[in-house]
Amino acid sequence: MSKSLLHAFKGADSYFAESKHISVEAAEEDQIEEEESLLNSFDVDDREAAGTLRFSATNTVGGEDNMKKKKPKHSNNQLASSLQAASEGVVVGTTLSDYQRYWNQFKEFCVTIDKAQVASEIDNLFPNLPAEFPTWIALWIMDKCDENDIWTGKAKDPSVPRATYGTAQKMRAAISHKFGRDYQLGTQPWLEHPAMPGIFIGNPSLSVTISQYMVSLRRRKIRAGEAVMSARAMDEPTMKRLWEFAWSTDRKEFGPISRKRKAENPSEWAGFLLREMLYLLYLLSMLCLLRYDEALRITWADVTFQVQDLLIKNHWLDATPELFASQVSYQPAQFRVKLELPFRKTHQYGGIAPFYIYADPDRPWMCLLRAFAIWWLLAHERHRELNGFIFRKKIGVDGISVSPTDCMTSDSFLECFRNNLLDISVDPRPYGTHSFRRGGCQFLHTVRGWSFRKICDWGGWAENFDNPGTIFKYLLSWNDNPAEAREHYMNPNRPGCDPCYSCGRTCHCG
Repeated sequence: MSKSLLHAFKGADSYFAESKHISVEAAEEDQIEEEESLLNSFDVDDREAAGTLRFSATNTVGGEDNMKKKKPKHSNNQLASSLQAASEGVVVGTTLSDYQRYWNQFKEFCVTIDKAQVASEIDNLFPNLPAEFPTWIALWIMDKCDENDIWTGKAKDPSVPRATYGTAQKMRAAISHKFGRDYQLGTQPWLEHPAMPGIFIGNPSLSVTISQYMVSLRRRKIRAGEAVMSARAMDEPTMKRLWEFAWSTDRKEFGPISRKRKAENPSEWAGFLLREMLYLLYLLSMLCLLRYDEALRITWADVTFQVQDLLIKNHWLDATPELFASQVSYQPAQFRVKLELPFRKTHQYGGIAPFYIYADPDRPWMCLLRAFAIWWLLAHERHRELNGFIFRKKIGVDGISVSPTDCMTSDSFLECFRNNLLDISVDPRPYGTHSFRRGGCQFLHTVRGWSFRKICDWGGWAENFDNPGTIFKYLLSWNDNPAEAREHYMNPNRPGCDPCYSCGRTCHCG
């Protein structure tokens, strides 16, 4: 950043000085996430243009009680068609219109800071963007989101609104999309041309300047008390909405459907059976901190249902038909699942500790044991013997492949996941391959109260604490986000926390 520009924006000087202390590793991590989000956005655009994104008009209500309820059938399809036309494209279309609105705001800001006479001049800068273009972007976000005025360095008047970090992410995403999609720069990072010094190429939103500033802005927002959460992390409320939507969905006919029916019902991309399989995949990836491609490769041989031994304390028996022939009645709390993975990216040659999964009666939408049991029952209806991959290739609207070696592909999973998010009116653009793993870390830490060491051990990171950047990258936003005000850290009379589900206490001992 030039000295003349620093002199013009006294208030921005301290913010940029602070951002320079952000580590290279943190900036690289930010760039990777932005690139992943941008690629996901491109894919959503392509699928929308091709008409392969499915929008649903089904209401998200109820839960498991809806499994036995039948929805009223309407002889007149006019209402459904009208709802479909009204809802189609709302989520994705709104995002694109927001991107254009932010881009127009950025151009007007450039006029304000004397970088253009009229806003249209900014459109004509490409491909010869000035070296300080990323700084203009940072200044624009800073002017909207930071506490101090960029011109004077003084705190903004209380009447001046401060945009949230989530808005800052959207503002940056608009710039990323503009240069990545409209100018076809993709995820090419912003770098100086190797053969032409002084000339910069690539997407200016993917610059070190922007990444360092965004990381420093997030930390300031957290220190100010804002509940900053990664837009790319799956969270419990969204999981609950997906769970409720799955249980409100009717079962569909097995096998492929006609082109006529596809044309008449474009929103029916999946039925109850397929959604339950997908929900198990989501929850498994989230709670066991798995990469989704690791979860896709799990087989029934890796899963063992176990029941508590009624004679020996803390001893578990493999659940077999012979065991239940004794007419002994077992409660859900007496079951668990033992998951043994033969592979992981971090354990190429085995030696993976098993996952032990228990019932969670307080949060049925987050109960992995229940999800396993339901899918086991549903899969048994289609296949007499369960072997091979748990997550099978999608067949038709609500069917899965009968071949035990026919695994669901990554592309099919991502397409289903995006459609599933659209079902509940959630824009799928920010979500990527690490959404469940990142969200799982945050859920286990903030909701379940797990310590960092416990999470690292559960996720398979405990053996290598010499690389904290890798171990804590999913926890970083919550590591910087204190659960209570700093003044109460040592206060013996500090306010209590939310009641514990198990014991009801509100102390901070957990």
